[in-house]
Amino acid sequence: MVITMRTRTCPFCKEDIHFQALVCRYCTRDLPPVAQRHHRKNSHGWLTAITAAGIIVSGAAFLAVEFLRERKNWLTEPPRRPGSQNPPD
Repeated sequence: MVITMRTRTCPFCKEDIHFQALVCRYCTRDLPPVAQRHHRKNSHGWLTAITAAGIIVSGAAFLAVEFLRERKNWLTEPPRRPGSQNPPD
């Protein structure tokens, strides 16, 4: 399993370090503060999940209704006699 870590480059020794580091682990110099960025999270994730759930639920409801209709037909059909389908010539 690979764990990805957000990094930045040390301005003094040009090594990759953790983005929140206060001191470079390679050159041990104090680092300038990281500019705070406001990350806008993707808000479409919940919309996609709700849409997928709606499609799954409506599909399951459709299949259940069709199954019950077919079951009703099975129960109301008269039983067939095995010998009456193809009378002998």
